[in-house]
Amino acid sequence: MKRWLAALRPSSATSATPQTLADVPAGERVRVRRLLDMDGAENLRERGLCETSEVRVIADGDPLVCSVLGVRMTLNRHTAQGILVERLP
Repeated sequence: MKRWLAALRPSSATSATPQTLADVPAGERVRVRRLLDMDGAENLRERGLCETSEVRVIADGDPLVCSVLGVRMTLNRHTAQGILVERLP
């Protein structure tokens, strides 16, 4: 997984480093940039958690609780680590 993160790291020092959904604290809003290749990625897309989706983190434990398209869902920490996101203002 480190290779994926290194490949997606922006070249300019002013850009934010990609982070995973597991790194986002409760109360933050983010946009999904990429779902890494993992078991269940297609299932997440079918449930509305796909690239460009806006996600609000409700609880940042294990499981992580988030809201996608107004629907709450839980994700285990391992799955959340496979979702690259960018923070929204």
